[in-house]
Amino acid sequence: MLAPIKHLLSNYRIVLASGSPRRKELGLNAELCPSTFEEDLNVADFKEFSDYIEATASGKAEEVFQRLSSAGDVENLVVIAADTMVTLANEIYGKPRDAADALRMLTNLSGVSNRVFTGVVLKHAKGVRQFTETADVYFGELTAAQIQSYIDSGDPLDKAGAYGIQGPGGALISRIDGDFYCVMGLPLHRLCCELNKLFLEDLK
Repeated sequence: MLAPIKHLLSNYRIVLASGSPRRKELGLNAELCPSTFEEDLNVADFKEFSDYIEATASGKAEEVFQRLSSAGDVENLVVIAADTMVTLANEIYGKPRDAADALRMLTNLSGVSNRVFTGVVLKHAKGVRQFTETADVYFGELTAAQIQSYIDSGDPLDKAGAYGIQGPGGALISRIDGDFYCVMGLPLHRLCCELNKLFLEDLK
């Protein structure tokens, strides 16, 4: 997907505004620079979940871009920021506060589908590109023992929706409609498409 611009990538500093090892594991060759943006936007101020998630990702990208640009040349700087959230029946399922909150979420997710939104922003000196991808994740019918065992593993406690598809949580999921990598937190196909547009159109 990146073959048409592979020769250009080495000329740019690509920075991922995240400290998430899961996003780094997706294989994009980029520096990690966690954003200090306060993720406290009020979702009620936005008409659509996609607007909210893109605004959060934009805040992350802008903070990192400004911080790095103050230290040097920005012409070759490209910052990629992403934010992911899980929704069920129009309720946002963020990272669980504790094990009890994870139990509530996973119990509600059992046997039904939830929707994952991942918003991505590419910030560079000449402008910005942004998009949102969605995926529907279907959980199998889970027993109380299965849910508790997963919680005891510690895996769900730092993840939106109290589950991670790429780890042991993947065994809880029966089906996905949409991009697997959207659920992981960085939709690779769409990102590669946008990077091609960025380098072949915006930055040419």
